[in-house]
Amino acid sequence: MKYLLLGNVTFENSFKYGFLYHGTALVTLAILATANGIRSMENTPGFLVGFKHIAKSVIIYALGATLSVGVWHHVIVQKATHARLETLKVSISTHFESEADFQEETNKNNLGNDVTLSDWVTSQHEAAEIFYSPKAQISLTLMVYLVVGIFISFIASLLWTKVWGMQQISSNPR
Repeated sequence: MKYLLLGNVTFENSFKYGFLYHGTALVTLAILATANGIRSMENTPGFLVGFKHIAKSVIIYALGATLSVGVWHHVIVQKATHARLETLKVSISTHFESEADFQEETNKNNLGNDVTLSDWVTSQHEAAEIFYSPKAQISLTLMVYLVVGIFISFIASLLWTKVWGMQQISSNPR
């Protein structure tokens, strides 16, 4: 999907569409894992068993999605990612026209007078470099996909084992 969007959407929108794609895939996998559990398990399992059954596929997908995001941004389109970082740095450097504009903004927002414009620019550049670094980006992506995936697995398991009660009951009464 990202390859099809390449050159047709902004860098920021590609992030948004990628997250939307992977989020939809996580929901779809949770639904498929639930349907598989309904078909393969004789009785409705306990919540924890159902959660594990659903979460296993969702977490594996989250790991794969994170790997694909890392490979995409830091191998396949590494130049575009670096160019976006440089564009962001230029935007930071030119945000204020002068030291006086910067001081006026800091006074208006009660940020204190102990920071100079050059210190602020340096700290913002460092923050941007950290955010665009492969380790930070992959770690944040993994964290987001795991949290979203586990939440979706929790909801799907709750619906399956506690709310819907759709599981077939064993046909051999004991």
